[in-house]
Amino acid sequence: MNKAGQFISHLIYNKFFWQLVLAAFMLGMAAFFIKNEHIELVQIWGQLATSHPGYILLGIVLTGVYIALQGQMYVHSFKALGNPIPLSAGTRLFLKRNLVSVFLPAGGFSSLAFFAKDVEHYGPTRSQIHLASTLFAFCSLLSVVIVGLPAIGVAFLFHSLQTAEVVGFAFLILLTIGFVIILQSVAVQGRAYLWLSRAIPSTAVVLNEMIAQKVDRRQFFMTLAASTAIEIVGIVHLYVAMLALGYSPSWPAAFIGYIVMVILLIASPFLRGLGAIEVSLTYILAQFGYPIVASATITLLFRLFEFWIPLFAGMASFFTKRDNLILRVLPSLIIFILGLVNIISAITPAIPARLRLVRNLIPEEIISTGNTVVLVFGLLLLILSVFLLQGSRRAWAIGIFLTGFSVVGHLLKAADYEEALLALVAASSLIYTRRFYKLKPHPKLTQIGYQVLLYSVLAVFIYGVTGLYFIDKRHFGIDFHFWNACKLVFKLFFLFDDSGLNPTTPFGRYFLYSMYFSGGAVLCFIFFSVLKPYFVKPYNTEQDRNDALQLVKQYGHSALDYFKTYPDKFYFFSGDRQAFISFKVTRHFAFVLEGPVYANEASFQEIVKSFDAFCDENGFVNVYYRVPEQLLPLYKQLKKKGLPIGEEAIVDLAHFTLEGGKMKTTRSAINRLASEGYNVQIHQPPIKEGLLQKLEQVSNNWLKELGREEVAFTQGVFDKAILKEQTIITVEDGEEKVYAFLNIIPDYAPGEATYDLIRKVQDAPNGVLDMILAKMLLYLKGQGYPSANLGLAPMSGIEGVNLTEKTIKYAYENLKIFGHFKGLRKYKDKFFPRWEKKYLVYSHDYHLLQVPNALKRVSRGS
Repeated sequence: MNKAGQFISHLIYNKFFWQLVLAAFMLGMAAFFIKNEHIELVQIWGQLATSHPGYILLGIVLTGVYIALQGQMYVHSFKALGNPIPLSAGTRLFLKRNLVSVFLPAGGFSSLAFFAKDVEHYGPTRSQIHLASTLFAFCSLLSVVIVGLPAIGVAFLFHSLQTAEVVGFAFLILLTIGFVIILQSVAVQGRAYLWLSRAIPSTAVVLNEMIAQKVDRRQFFMTLAASTAIEIVGIVHLYVAMLALGYSPSWPAAFIGYIVMVILLIASPFLRGLGAIEVSLTYILAQFGYPIVASATITLLFRLFEFWIPLFAGMASFFTKRDNLILRVLPSLIIFILGLVNIISAITPAIPARLRLVRNLIPEEIISTGNTVVLVFGLLLLILSVFLLQGSRRAWAIGIFLTGFSVVGHLLKAADYEEALLALVAASSLIYTRRFYKLKPHPKLTQIGYQVLLYSVLAVFIYGVTGLYFIDKRHFGIDFHFWNACKLVFKLFFLFDDSGLNPTTPFGRYFLYSMYFSGGAVLCFIFFSVLKPYFVKPYNTEQDRNDALQLVKQYGHSALDYFKTYPDKFYFFSGDRQAFISFKVTRHFAFVLEGPVYANEASFQEIVKSFDAFCDENGFVNVYYRVPEQLLPLYKQLKKKGLPIGEEAIVDLAHFTLEGGKMKTTRSAINRLASEGYNVQIHQPPIKEGLLQKLEQVSNNWLKELGREEVAFTQGVFDKAILKEQTIITVEDGEEKVYAFLNIIPDYAPGEATYDLIRKVQDAPNGVLDMILAKMLLYLKGQGYPSANLGLAPMSGIEGVNLTEKTIKYAYENLKIFGHFKGLRKYKDKFFPRWEKKYLVYSHDYHLLQVPNALKRVSRGS
């Protein structure tokens, strides 16, 4: 009962709930108005169908002008602040904001907070974007007053105006005046400024930056001029809608109707006045003498120009960026849907009228073949969609072929232009996204596919022809001749067409099924072998490894450089062999460890571009893992993206000590272990075989306890040959039993040291890791190192500035499966390090979906 009361209370005080109710009420009132006024939708549709195409085209052209002017408003708004943006960027910003405004409370204003990132890379700061958006909104209001004031005045003198229209316009004037007062108050840091700063403290900085901005008056008036032109286009739109439907146009009706529409648009709490505008505009046009059906039809056509076309253009604007995630997946989805449509269309009866038309033009046999082709292509398209998701270049080429022939097939079989149009859309989507499909086919599987095609077709052909030629007449009721049998087998194998075959016995049915099964199985295998992407395995010589080691010694600058020459890596060298990239391959991913080892920025850019070209040629997708934040601008110059993946802990050894209150817990654990007979030993290389065997036992016990295998790529694996040449720190008891160990490895970051493996046995005493790490830090301090790298704390420090980061941050903070990452961050904080962000650098959002599994595969050690 208590929960129910809380739920009801939540609804009562929920603004969004009441805005939704009001929007639903407005839509309901629109439906009631149509019913009450006896507006027949059939009549409206009939009038729309007879509209003048020339004026419709003019209306669409004016919509294009309207959208361009909105973009121009943004251009001048940003120019007013000294940060120009291109018209294309301003237009996209308007279209996207216009789209989301339909679904936001107070959409026209609240949408101005969205898509700031779309223009950030042109130079404006966040505060400038907000101020430019404010100028845009203010000019949008002021232009309605500029256009509406004389229009209302003329209408008041020469036409009878309703009280509602006058009140509405008065409301608009008051709203504009209120907007000016608020802006003035913020500018002089008055009450509005103080209230906003207290209500939302984070806005204070942005407001201060906005106040400090200088606004170019000329560009401000250019923004206002563009906004005024938009209002004129809107009025002309309503006038053109009257002309298009063959009614006597009226400028006063167009002026008053448009102004009232804008007032409702501004005042609308949700769905941009959908329903209320249609009712009000229909009512106003009726006041000017138009029949009620005519008024409704004019209104709907006007709304098509002013609301629906920009809305659909806004949807399309999300696909204009060619690396859009949706664009990467959409063609595969369309191809899959087309496959289903092809199959359904082929097995369902055709529309009789269309079929009769086709039969008058095309022979029956071609119609039947077209139907069968559509069916077979439908099955192939379903399989093809999977390979398109993988990025197969050959799948793309076959997709173009199949969609093209699907267009022809649908038109031939029964003039199914709807399905043909879908096939055309599928082909267009493939052509538009052609750059995504780079993976080459597997040469061995392709060769096998050709051999299978030859031998299997021959085998099935011999089996089918022999079977039909010698089969008893009673099984099919036909005495087959040789050429007749050949023709039927061909149709059965490639088209699954059994026309002319009607088995009369179970044996005949089973024979027919065997032909279907063998033909389908062979075709599927051929399709698979031809489309399966091929991922070439790079190869490096011993000389390559020696060159990489030399470059690391010469240009190394990171704690991870040591692992760039580890045995599990491949190397890609620049043309002059003065830089290299270390990477691992898993299927179609080339996972780069951190980034290049390079001499200067020019060689960095050259090798990254060369590696991109290498990956394109060989069908790889490259990603860079654990990239330092300071290198992110260099990658962004090359049009790559960065995603934070965690933070690295760096301890300042100059100030590290076990003394003081903050290290009390760690110091107590070390003193307790020392009193119990445990001590830390430092073993210099070469390490003796006896100790290596003890370390191996510890390592095996640690892996067994955790139930895991060795993890490589960003760290090493237990290898006696490698550990023999490194400094080993152990925790031992009086009998020299090893309870924990770590190995210190070369760190090529200036003045920094680090370790690799840190492992302990299951029965090690509590605090043993605290002891070994603290003693390691003191040892490194004694060796003269200024800092020590404690490694990565995955997923920590992510601020959540976009949807992807917010998702990762939520998972890190709330999901149990990532709890050990939080524990790792908390543990390393014991040593009071500074934290440095690390990033994943990639080229396309779609690849992020596959990165976790790919990273898991490349991290498998041996």
